[in-house]
Amino acid sequence: MAYFTYIFYVVLSSSLIIWIGNICHANGKIFILNYFSKHVDIGNRINNLLRIAYYLLNIGLTIFCLYSIRNISSVEMIITEVCRMLGFIMLTIGILHFNNIILITLFHKHFKP
Repeated sequence: MAYFTYIFYVVLSSSLIIWIGNICHANGKIFILNYFSKHVDIGNRINNLLRIAYYLLNIGLTIFCLYSIRNISSVEMIITEVCRMLGFIMLTIGILHFNNIILITLFHKHFKP
């Protein structure tokens, strides 16, 4: 039962991470290029760097959460554990995304001509 939980969690979290990463990369490109309109290449590099950092962080969080899975004895416990771990990852992603938006805004104000 634990192996099923691992597989279910990895497939679900990977799908969610890739989906959110693509959305943030597409929308972030517009956001960043708005601030760095004269330096499109720098804006694209920052956006790609944020995407790589996002994927690396989430791979680490996913592996970290695999170690915290408790003993599973029922389907209800599988759902509870997977939701708990995904909730932790989504909360962490939200906090980091908010911090990135604040930092980019502050950098823009600091380097504004």
